[in-house]
Amino acid sequence: MTGTRNASSEIMRRAVDQLPSMIGYWDSSLRNVYANQVYADYFGIEPRDLVGKHLSELLGEALFQLNEPYITGVLAGEQQQFDRTLIDVNGAVRVTQATYVPDIVDGAVVGFTALVVDVSARAEVERERDRAIRLFQNVMENAPIGKAVMTRDGRWLQVNKALCELLGYTAEELRQKTFRDITHPDDIPLADEHLKGLADGTLTNVASEKRYIRKDGATIWVQRNATVVRDDESGDVIIAQIQDITARKAAEASLERQVLIDDLTALGNRRRLMAELDALKESVSERPVGMLFVDIDSFKSINDRFGHAVGDRVLQAIGRRILDNTRTRDIACRIGGDEFVALLHSARSAEGVERLANRVRGLLAGPYDIDGIVVPVSVSVGWSWEPTTDPDELLRIADERMYSSKRA
Repeated sequence: MTGTRNASSEIMRRAVDQLPSMIGYWDSSLRNVYANQVYADYFGIEPRDLVGKHLSELLGEALFQLNEPYITGVLAGEQQQFDRTLIDVNGAVRVTQATYVPDIVDGAVVGFTALVVDVSARAEVERERDRAIRLFQNVMENAPIGKAVMTRDGRWLQVNKALCELLGYTAEELRQKTFRDITHPDDIPLADEHLKGLADGTLTNVASEKRYIRKDGATIWVQRNATVVRDDESGDVIIAQIQDITARKAAEASLERQVLIDDLTALGNRRRLMAELDALKESVSERPVGMLFVDIDSFKSINDRFGHAVGDRVLQAIGRRILDNTRTRDIACRIGGDEFVALLHSARSAEGVERLANRVRGLLAGPYDIDGIVVPVSVSVGWSWEPTTDPDELLRIADERMYSSKRA
């Protein structure tokens, strides 16, 4: 019977020695009773030589003091678990997780079992994860343009400082909103379409220009790039990058204005008129539109007599009168040195356009007072009223009638 027990004990010892973790037993006076072979791998001491030694002799004074709170706890009957970094006998750094389990007999702690597991691989994975999280947070928070993480239904999960400054909200205020709450009403339908595409997988990323409304009510233009990150466990999220392009849009609008606006009179120029006529060619509507063609009589003589500076002032004054007498839907342009055209979308009949031509002839006639200089001016006005299917004919007829007016 004794031989059987001894054989079982030997088998158990060999099994415990083959485990990759340190397993030892320490009595209540902190003297070793048992240690498996792994202790030799860590501390370079054979288990048989460790028996009877105090725990502080194994750990060293510094490490013993670090572990002392847990030793006190286990001797008080409470299981302890903690992480500790060790340098083994070969100089390798090992991250371990130690568990102290009290051995309680008749209500008294007579010792404790120590289980120390090498978790270096897990710790390295966690460090890499933590480094990646810190990197993401640093990049996100310190990026010079707005960045955000959103849910599939458009709620803000995480926003950076640049986006908060751009929109005028705090991060907490934005997290209480969805993107629709700050999107310009006219841009919501397209934004909803993009969000739906990202959510259902028909789109992998989107890039668009849209308008946001800041907390102070100002409207800003942004370039928004968004992509979806699929995660079956945590749920899909949308990563968005949002850049302020308000200044660029203003510059584009200014450039467009310069391309289509006459610098002297602030009316449209010939390019603007041609663009409007081309749009009429593509229009499916055949509702007629009207046109007035205005030419200043003998304008060269005004320049010769009063100088080009005065002539420019006369052109500006005539441009203002034309603009003052056209409706919002109508387009007034200066298409040449002394030629003006008004495209009348608001006109209702040929008779109405003809009456307007006669009235404009009187409205634009001089004299004009230019800084005390009285400049006599007369104009010739032609008109037309034709279907929008042939806008070139509209211009030709108005031009012919203008010359007929001039000859008359």
